[in-house]
Amino acid sequence: MNKLISSIILHFLLVCSVMAQQPQKPAAICNGILLTRLTEVKSEGEEEKDTSKILYVQNSLKDSLFVYKIADGILSEATAYGLSGDSKGLYLHAKSILNGERSIEPLKITFSDSKHTLFVNQDEYRLFPEFYAKVKQQVGVKHSILSLFNLLEDYLEDYSIRDIYMPLLSNNNEQWGKSILESKIITKRSQSDLKDIWSYKYQYNRSGKLELVKGTSADEIHFSKKMSYLNPRLIEMSIYRNTEDRQIISRKATYNPLKLNLLKLTDHVEITGKDTAVIITTTISRKIIGKLKSLRMSQAEIIRLVTLNK
Repeated sequence: MNKLISSIILHFLLVCSVMAQQPQKPAAICNGILLTRLTEVKSEGEEEKDTSKILYVQNSLKDSLFVYKIADGILSEATAYGLSGDSKGLYLHAKSILNGERSIEPLKITFSDSKHTLFVNQDEYRLFPEFYAKVKQQVGVKHSILSLFNLLEDYLEDYSIRDIYMPLLSNNNEQWGKSILESKIITKRSQSDLKDIWSYKYQYNRSGKLELVKGTSADEIHFSKKMSYLNPRLIEMSIYRNTEDRQIISRKATYNPLKLNLLKLTDHVEITGKDTAVIITTTISRKIIGKLKSLRMSQAEIIRLVTLNK
């Protein structure tokens, strides 16, 4: 009997020892960034001001990003972005986690090694070979959602991506470096079944930094962006966007890459046919929140977090 008891105890100690030596799975860790967005709108002698908060929460795998928008002290919007692959391919999913879990049509991401081209649905982004290899590894293998968003930061097509300010979200030191050679974007018209095909050309300076992006179709300009690197502390962007000839937006953006915490946008919006001009000034500041326990947070948790990080 004593031998049996001793045997059971020995077995128990052995099992405990083996379990103690098993590597423990790391706890899921998410990181948070909080933006404060101040918007001023001036039009025909009227002026409005609005302040909102945007909370980014990204998981440690970097394949998911939740974006929470807080306005007037309540959670007004919440979107979950995810990049994942299955037997049918690689997809960017966007889903509202308010309003009954409404999903948005996913974007299919594919690669062409022979052309060094990344496809987003039917849109083509031809990349420099070295950069293409990095993107395929980061996006295609590791499913890094920020690496994909970095390519799409100019919103050349309406990909249903909202409130993403890449300069404040990413700490990528290679931002605006040699990346895209040229692209072809197909846009749908809002009031008809017609589509427009735009060809984009990219120019870089001697230092390998992006200097100019220009998108045209025949003689019509759809989009242009000129980068000015004034000094190590200031980058200026001049952006022109023509939306179906009904709304023309001229934007000046300034950004401090050393501080990584302030982005200022000034938009002059011309509404065709209404002889109306609107000036929108947006100043966005950033605060690093650090580690959070989960991507998905309740409204009470978000409001508490925002209140603590004013």
